[in-house]
Amino acid sequence: MSAAWLSQVALPWVLASVMLAMGLSLTGADFARTRRHPRRVLLGTGLQMLALPLLAWALVLLLPLPPLAAAGLLLVSLVPGGATSNMFSYLVQGDLALSVTLTAIAAVLAPFTLPLIMGWNLELLGLTTGGLSLPYWQTVGQLLTVTLLPVLAGMLVRRTLPSRWLEVALPGVKVFTGVAMISVVVALFASHAARLPALISLETLAVLMLCLLSMLLGHGVARRLQLPNDSVRAITVEVGVQNAGVAMMVAFVVLQQPAIGLVPLLYGLLMNVPVFLWMFACLRRDRHPASAVMSRH
Repeated sequence: MSAAWLSQVALPWVLASVMLAMGLSLTGADFARTRRHPRRVLLGTGLQMLALPLLAWALVLLLPLPPLAAAGLLLVSLVPGGATSNMFSYLVQGDLALSVTLTAIAAVLAPFTLPLIMGWNLELLGLTTGGLSLPYWQTVGQLLTVTLLPVLAGMLVRRTLPSRWLEVALPGVKVFTGVAMISVVVALFASHAARLPALISLETLAVLMLCLLSMLLGHGVARRLQLPNDSVRAITVEVGVQNAGVAMMVAFVVLQQPAIGLVPLLYGLLMNVPVFLWMFACLRRDRHPASAVMSRH
């Protein structure tokens, strides 16, 4: 399989299938439960859509990244949420309804906000002078095709299928699409291995810092506002875990710039390190609550 086929054909189709599976998991009850706590939804959405891009810009200004790598990092910050964040929220026993709602809102907003803000980012980085541009409506159409429309299709299918069929089929669909997405990311990693930054590099540092600092941001703000523990965990995950698949699709397919797509690809692999460490710490604290309280005194 060539790198071009993986990025131009396999990635969009697999990404659409992942979003379809997410739509199959959504119900009206998921959103109805969160209406009782709109502040949590507004907080999570605000951190995702506003604070994250500003945090990425702070890292770009702090670290002397090459312009294309900086563009890749900024691109990652514009695609919050995804099926992966819902999985982590479930594993860490967070508020899954809140996590799913924030992911769904991001899926609606990102196709319209990403092309606009990323266009400004390319101008600020001086990349548009070299002919690099992101056509707004074309990008909106492509993002809608692989993100929002599959989610809506999944929700429609869920309403038409008997619930007993979904109970049997949905776990298998989630596993299949998850494995397919991981396989494409690994295959892209292998096909671009020679061009990927070294593990000890500014790009690696930037990726890990974006994930770690965004998790700390989400956790700190949610804890400061004294939200319930499960909501704190859901917001931590939603703010800290970005949809690397969408970022790669924009870089490889829309922008036709593999050099920009290498940072999202690197992020898709390395983000698991801080997320899993935090998740295991949370689960360990749940198993030993008394020791966790004593350690704080």
